[in-house]
Amino acid sequence: MGMLAAAAAPLSANVKLHQGKPTLFVNGKPVMASFYALTDCTGGRFSFDEQPQQSMRQFAAIGFQLYQVDLWLEDCLPREGKWDIGIARRQLAGVLEACPQAGIVLRWHLNAPAWWREQNPEELTQYDNGGMETPDRKLPVRYLQDDLRRTPRASMASEKWLRFASDHTARLLRELAASPEGNALIGVHVANGVYGEWHYWGFLRNEPDTSAPMRRHYGQWRQERGKVIVAVPTTVDRRALDEGIFRDPPRRETVIDYYRCQQELVADRILHFCELVKRSWPRPIVTGVFYGYFFSLFDRQATGGHLCLDRIVSSPHVDYLSAPQAYGTLFRDPGGSGITRALIETIRLNGKLFLDEMDQTPSWKWRNDVDQAFELTRVDEDVAIIRRNTLEGYSRGAGHWYYDFGPANNSGWWADKRLIAEIDRLHRILRRYHERPYEPAGDVLAVFDTEVFYYTGSIQGTDPLTDPLAVNRTVAGLYQSAAAIETVHLMDLPKLDLSRFRVILFCNTWVLKPEQRKWIREHVIAPGRVVIFQGLPGYCDGQKLSIDFSREVTGLDLRPAQSARFAPALELAREAPAGVRFYTTPPEDWKEILRTAGAHLYTDRTDVIHAGGGLVLLHAGQAGDRSVRFRNGNRTDCTVRAAESVLFDARTGERLL
Repeated sequence: MGMLAAAAAPLSANVKLHQGKPTLFVNGKPVMASFYALTDCTGGRFSFDEQPQQSMRQFAAIGFQLYQVDLWLEDCLPREGKWDIGIARRQLAGVLEACPQAGIVLRWHLNAPAWWREQNPEELTQYDNGGMETPDRKLPVRYLQDDLRRTPRASMASEKWLRFASDHTARLLRELAASPEGNALIGVHVANGVYGEWHYWGFLRNEPDTSAPMRRHYGQWRQERGKVIVAVPTTVDRRALDEGIFRDPPRRETVIDYYRCQQELVADRILHFCELVKRSWPRPIVTGVFYGYFFSLFDRQATGGHLCLDRIVSSPHVDYLSAPQAYGTLFRDPGGSGITRALIETIRLNGKLFLDEMDQTPSWKWRNDVDQAFELTRVDEDVAIIRRNTLEGYSRGAGHWYYDFGPANNSGWWADKRLIAEIDRLHRILRRYHERPYEPAGDVLAVFDTEVFYYTGSIQGTDPLTDPLAVNRTVAGLYQSAAAIETVHLMDLPKLDLSRFRVILFCNTWVLKPEQRKWIREHVIAPGRVVIFQGLPGYCDGQKLSIDFSREVTGLDLRPAQSARFAPALELAREAPAGVRFYTTPPEDWKEILRTAGAHLYTDRTDVIHAGGGLVLLHAGQAGDRSVRFRNGNRTDCTVRAAESVLFDARTGERLL
């Protein structure tokens, strides 16, 4: 192989609680989990290529020592019997050439190679809504380019694929552990499903999985629960609803069961590979996964979302979860919130590190110039987005990585000296504050649930309430209020110190069991706090649908209502008592609602606030003067540009950036 760069001594890594939050430890020392990551695209994914080398060296020069690179099983096994980890060693060595002190996480894609798929057509995912597609591609494509289409992909239920991927994962790790480059490996990020993010294959516009492996798995799943074997539900079955947006639980049991079976299967595959990684490595190593996606799931939560979050965050085999920023203008555009797709507080409460994927492009524009192919067009805006997106996760106790597609998909998004200088300034500040005890700062809590998606319309357009309004529009609106927001999964509500919150909002909690309804009435609705319900709180208990459940959990006199957008709908029959509020349709504008409920608003404008860990970031909705009011009574006056991001010390009010 020739001479490759190698780490001086073996690195070990783990995640444990430190200073009030889950923290990455490398060789027993706590480090801020701030990574630089290469793209998966051709020309930019190999660490030893020229442009990736330049990009990594830039980040190394400003103190980054944590890196992530992608590798596919097919890279090591392009043909049957041709196993070679040379490319894996070169990936690690290339990072070490740029940063000899690097700790490296390998994003290991478990996709079955093309030759394996050709040999095993009976093991591939099948779709109820159509046969395989053959996209007409004129240029070479990324491995994952057609994951959302009906193209050949191994079924998650395939035991043959599971054995194949497991054997080669263990072999890769054994051989890397014996190599000098393997000394630098601190983690493995297991990847599969759409874009490596564990969405079920083709989920966005298709109806998986009717393959033989899934039919067998679903039948066994039902048998284990004392139920008769039935066919995998058809598209017609999945579309059928009974009361507005709801499935009647007894009548639609097989559809609800199928979605639950598929979701549990994906979670179990994740846990299998994370456990395998830890068992196959000779020293402590971190395992991570894309999971916990909740926002921007395009009304397809049941088919391709991550509904078994409890299984993942309760497992000792998983150390971190990751997700990118939410999609759409309300989230990514200047003036938007920049929030991640995950419920970070739930992940933190369960002792897992969260790594926020910063993958938003700066304002590069193609020039068609041989000397400079691209140029930045809005540098001030780019700086504001870097600050906003990075602080969003940091303020909530998370880490992050900069995932670098680059202007031409070959890395270099932040290569401009003005942007890399901004990242340097920002991270010098974050490293100082990271060493202090972490304290969250939100006093508005948004409670979300995943169970509801088994019981509501799962084909786009069949449920215009839950995902579009109660989830995505609600969280986007909350972040435009100048309040400090926290989000949590319903299952983790009892783990929180609720005394911190002036406002608790139940966003999409249509499914509540009797004990949950009782707990909310006894522990959440309390003096000194405003509790807000919207939509159809507790309308289903998993067994039947009833307005009486909604009345019980809210303590309100609710009656059926008419809505032009969705059904069923509820409204107040009489005025709500003090401390409890109800909205038939999730509101668009939350600022006045939160103000009158007693939440702390940092400004009088529709600004985004990311607060926590001793810092407050203001991302301005409009240009103008601001009087920023901090929780301790301090006040700082400043003038901001539209969409500017300004960083303050939360205690002193000092402007840091």
